[in-house]
Amino acid sequence: MESFPEEPLSLSAADGFGYFPADINQTLSGGRYTIVRKLGWGPRSSTWLVCEKDGGDLDTCYSAVQIFTAARSKEVESRLVPILQKMICYADPSTVPCLRSTFWESSIHGEHVCLVMKPHGLPFSDVLRDAKSRQAGLPVLIVQFTTSEIVNVLDLLHGKKVRVMHAGVKLENLVLGAETSAHALQTHISENPPSETQIVDGFPVVRSQPLANDPVDWTDPMRWVVGCWMLVLAGFGHAQGAPYTPESGFDYSSAPETLLENPTCGFATDIWMLGCLVFQLLTGRSLLTSMGTPSERLGKIRDILQDWIPSSWLGDATVQALPKEDPSTQSLEQQLKQNLTKDEVSAAYRFLRKCLVIDPAGRMSSRQLIRDEWVREGGQCSCGFK
Repeated sequence: MESFPEEPLSLSAADGFGYFPADINQTLSGGRYTIVRKLGWGPRSSTWLVCEKDGGDLDTCYSAVQIFTAARSKEVESRLVPILQKMICYADPSTVPCLRSTFWESSIHGEHVCLVMKPHGLPFSDVLRDAKSRQAGLPVLIVQFTTSEIVNVLDLLHGKKVRVMHAGVKLENLVLGAETSAHALQTHISENPPSETQIVDGFPVVRSQPLANDPVDWTDPMRWVVGCWMLVLAGFGHAQGAPYTPESGFDYSSAPETLLENPTCGFATDIWMLGCLVFQLLTGRSLLTSMGTPSERLGKIRDILQDWIPSSWLGDATVQALPKEDPSTQSLEQQLKQNLTKDEVSAAYRFLRKCLVIDPAGRMSSRQLIRDEWVREGGQCSCGFK
């Protein structure tokens, strides 16, 4: 049996999947949309670029349609769609996914909810990957600018009008914008036609081709970065409103409160994840691993941060099984020194220690981080260059 190169199309909803078996030129929503190319896929969905004719051949509108698995569609409709609809009223559509409409499609696996969104471009991880070929991480000013953009999104999400925990502040969910005008997309598609469909186990298999018509480079001058880079914090698949409850089996960048036997999560979890992401952007590597038992992971965090375990946690089974301190573990500051200058280390460390605190109550809020000097320098880049 030939294996699937991307999403396992043969696995059913009963298996926890049930992906929609789409193909190029297939129509959706009663013929309203026509699939043009596959943009990507993830653990719970696949995303497709579609075109919509509106009043004639010259009036072509392009959108991205995220089609969720049959196993997850009802949950997405009840939990995620209301969050995205609420965000429409308050969020800057250039910095978060912009929901345009929803509809349902049927397949051999069942019913699939489909979200019509504005298309995005390449993953931001491509920029970091290119930088790692020449140096460890991204230039500090670019990281500060990126941090400022993310903090502003989190401040909106955490604010009184929205009250949403993102839960996915990770490199994989940071994407670049794309040039989405009809002319730009038609030109890009003609120059980069969709990959040829293959048939595997009776299913149409299409390989992903993210939009790459607005490329950026980590060596771009800051004037270009601020004026032209469009950063989008996507990945809202695990977002939730109150009451906030950790999803079993999901890695919140090893946020300490989620490692406990009685785990919790909240806005402070987003701030922890932000700190882990900033470290990764600065150094080109992850600060923590998801390997090991919860106690081993929490012990590693304690040693890296040289931080205290909250007294209120001492009765938790995870804390009671903590390994002894390991004096050979490199501290956060020591790890930063491997990649940054002395002055850069000092400023970055001060910022990171406002996010990376074992006790969630000790972390700064998104509103406080907006006023942080390191973040404001990133925001001032925007003011100074736009």
